[in-house]
Amino acid sequence: MKKFSLTDLFRKKPKPTLGVDIGSHTIKVVEFSGGSKKVVKKVGRALLPQGAIVDGSIKDKEVVQEALHKLISNLQPSLKRVSTSISGYSVIVKKIHVPYLGEKEIEENLIVEAEKYVPFEISDVYIDFSVLSTHEDGDGGSDIFLVAAKKEVVDEYANLLEGVGLTPSVIDVDAFTLVNAFELAFGKVEEPAVLIDIGASKTNLNIVRKGMPIFTRDMTIGGEQLTEAIQEATGLSRDDAEAVKIAGTKDNVLAKEISDVVVEMAGLWINEIKKAISFFKTSATPEDFPTCVFLSGGTSMLLGLEEQFSSGLGLESRRLNAFNGNKADKDIDREYLASVAPQMAIASGLAIRSAE
Repeated sequence: MKKFSLTDLFRKKPKPTLGVDIGSHTIKVVEFSGGSKKVVKKVGRALLPQGAIVDGSIKDKEVVQEALHKLISNLQPSLKRVSTSISGYSVIVKKIHVPYLGEKEIEENLIVEAEKYVPFEISDVYIDFSVLSTHEDGDGGSDIFLVAAKKEVVDEYANLLEGVGLTPSVIDVDAFTLVNAFELAFGKVEEPAVLIDIGASKTNLNIVRKGMPIFTRDMTIGGEQLTEAIQEATGLSRDDAEAVKIAGTKDNVLAKEISDVVVEMAGLWINEIKKAISFFKTSATPEDFPTCVFLSGGTSMLLGLEEQFSSGLGLESRRLNAFNGNKADKDIDREYLASVAPQMAIASGLAIRSAE
């Protein structure tokens, strides 16, 4: 198996790559053509059974590998080099200040700095960093995002990809990938925005300004919570609860019950997100206070969620169309592309690495 070094992780690569987002509920794949004008060449998804991936860790490799193999066989992408990303308990992303100015000096001292913040044995993690700003005046030094990922998790994802004939090229972090997707869709937006990707078992929150992430947080909230709440409220089986959550129902009584559950659960999510934004504001300047929200992920497609987020957060909220402004290959169904666009944010953010 390929051995990863510091520069293999979280770095921009010059060669085109296939974006593969392996979530706990769905695998998503996106391929763009090269060049500055992006064209969607391939896009697809495959469902995973409950428990196949838990907290970002692959629990049933054979099942996940089979689902990925079938998806790749069906799509027939031209690229074999892959960008994928990870999140969850195995990944630490923390904004810290270090007393160094140049990237070389930071890299030389990164292990010493990381030992202060990483709750794992340093020998068990890959570490990297991204410079946010430098301060030549005053105390000097730099503000950086420190990233640490457990080697065993990174390696199991790399093994998974190799097992279906793909070559792992870039291992990224979901939160940073979300920024790439936003920039792909809208360019470097001047006003600060909150990017919220709501998946099945986790939510990535990222505050971004001028193309730069300035705050990130992973939350253990997502669509699976909602499925369980619908089960409890209605007595439906898990599969039926999942089905009515996605497709709705013609039973007016049941529809009202489900609507009430969705509103209540979304309210809980909004409260958690408000706390995170409030925490960010305690150490941020007013010019960095977010003015709008973009929602992505499979759970973001729930009917009425945008309006509830707008009202609850006091910020205009809308779905993030990962393919906004991009052309698509003539063989891709436009309605299908529009319907899956919010789900494909992370996969698109990974696939954009083809232009780096």
